[in-house]
Amino acid sequence: MLRRLISGTVSRALGLPSVSQLEQQLTACRSELEAVNRQQQTVYNVISKIRASLDTKTIFCTATKETCRLLGIERVTVYRFNSEWGGEFVDGFEFIEAGWEELSVWRTGSSWSDTYLKETQGECFRQNRALYVSDIYESNLSKCHLETLERFRIRAYATCPIFVGDKLWGILGAYQHSGPHQWKEHEMMLLSQVASQLGVAVKQSQLLKNTKDKARALKQANALQGLLLHLTAEIRDSLELDVLFKTTVKEVRRVMAADRVGIFRFDLETNYHYGEFIAESVLPTYESALMCKVRDRCFGDEYFKLYQQGRLQVLNDIRGANLSECHVTILEQFQIRAQIIVPLFDGEILWGLLCIHQCGDTRRWLTTEVDFVRQLAAQFSVALDHANLHSQVRAQADRLAGMVQSLEALNAELREMGKVDKLTQIANRRAFDDCIHEEWQLMMQQRRPLTVILVDIDFFKCFNDAFGHVEGDRCLQQVAQAIHQAVESFSGLAARYGGEEFAVILPRTGGESAVAIAQQVQRTIQELAIPAPDSIHRHADVVTVSLGIASIIPEAGQSPQSLIEFADAALYQAKEGGRNTWRTFQSQKPFKGNDRSVIKNNKPTS
Repeated sequence: MLRRLISGTVSRALGLPSVSQLEQQLTACRSELEAVNRQQQTVYNVISKIRASLDTKTIFCTATKETCRLLGIERVTVYRFNSEWGGEFVDGFEFIEAGWEELSVWRTGSSWSDTYLKETQGECFRQNRALYVSDIYESNLSKCHLETLERFRIRAYATCPIFVGDKLWGILGAYQHSGPHQWKEHEMMLLSQVASQLGVAVKQSQLLKNTKDKARALKQANALQGLLLHLTAEIRDSLELDVLFKTTVKEVRRVMAADRVGIFRFDLETNYHYGEFIAESVLPTYESALMCKVRDRCFGDEYFKLYQQGRLQVLNDIRGANLSECHVTILEQFQIRAQIIVPLFDGEILWGLLCIHQCGDTRRWLTTEVDFVRQLAAQFSVALDHANLHSQVRAQADRLAGMVQSLEALNAELREMGKVDKLTQIANRRAFDDCIHEEWQLMMQQRRPLTVILVDIDFFKCFNDAFGHVEGDRCLQQVAQAIHQAVESFSGLAARYGGEEFAVILPRTGGESAVAIAQQVQRTIQELAIPAPDSIHRHADVVTVSLGIASIIPEAGQSPQSLIEFADAALYQAKEGGRNTWRTFQSQKPFKGNDRSVIKNNKPTS
């Protein structure tokens, strides 16, 4: 008691905090750290929920709801930019605490007109800057900005940009209506982390959708092309269009006793404003229309849609048909007094016209004649399709081969994507299992050694507890890439085996070579100099690993699982031996179970 009294007196004399004050400060600091740690764990859970879904609406609803509750704020919304740097609050992508739902200005699809954002094309957010204001009346905001915030009943706000890839997609905003809100650093970090994960989630959702759409389109194209090849195989490939044209116009004019019969083809690039007669049979008394360029803007502007729908034009006398002046002018150019016009189709495209002209006088076309021309045009269109398909089939086959090749490449890409660990971007457990079975069979045939090295990060839970899961993920990424680089030149495979444990497969490698590679992996990770938490400084100042090495020449009756179990046993001994070290097992004999008694003890390399 006397010592505490003396200490308190000295502290007051020197202007220093007392022991009790320091204890209170320490308790408050510890409480705050525990709260931050709990919040980070909650953030990790939120991010896990985001990553668990591929449905954009579910992702955003989950994120806004959880973020709103974590921050203890009254509203969290998502605002999406449009191409002109305006935008609106996205329907359903918000969460509101009770009592603030009925603000009319916040109704679904509300827009926020911000001239500054439009003029600068979202500059502040494109620079990945978060904006926050604890009280709009104490932040020296412009009058127009303040009026907009008041219209939305906003008293405090924090906003973070959402990027999809390198593109600014929108804003994640947290808003307080009832009063000011003092934003804390960990709250802004939370908002930023959620915004970042939303961008990643949108990107993944888009990529998945694009991949599925491409696969579906290629599958459908493959089916359609197969049907096309089947049908076109039955079409005569000796059909020549020029012969068909000449024969058709000659026979039709003869049978119908017409003055002229012609085939008119449109120039499709001019939107049906231009075309020409490419085949004709005409009495010598009348001028030929063959190869005459015809410009008819009326057809492209007014009549095209009617003929596209299958219209037939039957005129007994052009002068009494109430035609437009431009139409009459063109008909008189070719001395036409009466005509039947029937559309010709190439597939579903209006390709041209079959024209039967009476030039010397008017003519009353009979129903039987009109029906005959209609049926003839239908047969002619089929023949035209056959001829075109014959010329296109080779190109279609080439495109089909290209599509099939693209589909195979896409399937291969999807298979490879399924063998990559999303966090560390190295091989995953599935890839490891496939590789070790393949190498086991190959080494057994070649009578060559096969080595497995298991690598475990020392005290990784302590690292996560001290620095948080974000830094933990970054540590896993750095270690994974270090292992990958260390074994790549030896034709080895580095894979994430599970949690903080990694596995290396080294074909045609055993004995001292395997140990040397393991030592190189150990050194490479130490040279990363990733700071270790204070709680394990008695062990090392930087992150280290323990390694278990097992080598064997595969033989019949053995299995890859046995090799993995011995590597695991060696790893266990390395951990028991104090970590930051390696142990090895080597045998050429068949082995059963996980007999740790055969482990060879080795001193650590550092």
